[in-house]
Amino acid sequence: MLKYLSTTVSFLFFIFTAMAQEKEVIENNPNYQFQSEKRQETQKTAPVKKVYTYKRSWSFGGNLGLSFWNGGTDILIAPKAYYNVSPKFLTGFGLTYIYSGYKDDFGKYNQNSFGPSIMGAFRPVPYLQLSAEYEGLQTNGNGTVYILGSNNIKNNYSYWNNAIYLGASFVSRNVSFGVRYDVLYDASRSVYSSAWSPVIGFYF
Repeated sequence: MLKYLSTTVSFLFFIFTAMAQEKEVIENNPNYQFQSEKRQETQKTAPVKKVYTYKRSWSFGGNLGLSFWNGGTDILIAPKAYYNVSPKFLTGFGLTYIYSGYKDDFGKYNQNSFGPSIMGAFRPVPYLQLSAEYEGLQTNGNGTVYILGSNNIKNNYSYWNNAIYLGASFVSRNVSFGVRYDVLYDASRSVYSSAWSPVIGFYF
């Protein structure tokens, strides 16, 4: 009886050991489809990281200004087209038109300036823009000085002026505002009263 019981126990031990080994092989086999729920929880698929590519695009904007002062009027219209090369770099080109007129008891003048511009900008952080811009303007004007008891003095002029601006602007969504400096500034030829000038830009 004891020998029979011992044989039965040995046989059952062999069966359970074989089943345990088979179960372990199945759970660790990556090609086995019917894995246990315990193994399925530990064998989760690793998430695939999506790689987003920057889409180059065009945007449009520019500068617009209007001012009135003692008998004078200044108008600035400067549309621009920008090409976004990357999230940090953009380039662009545009046209600039400036009208300036003045009249009082001593004289008057009218001046028109028109020309192209090309620029490049770098944004080290989303809210800061560093830029370099070339602008060439053809300026045509005429003035008259009133002289009592004599003929008035008239003056007509026409010339081309080059400017290179280095600027820094704060960017907030579709608007930028800052300052720029003309490294080629010539007070006798520039249409601006100073080498420093404020700049406000719009992007759409």
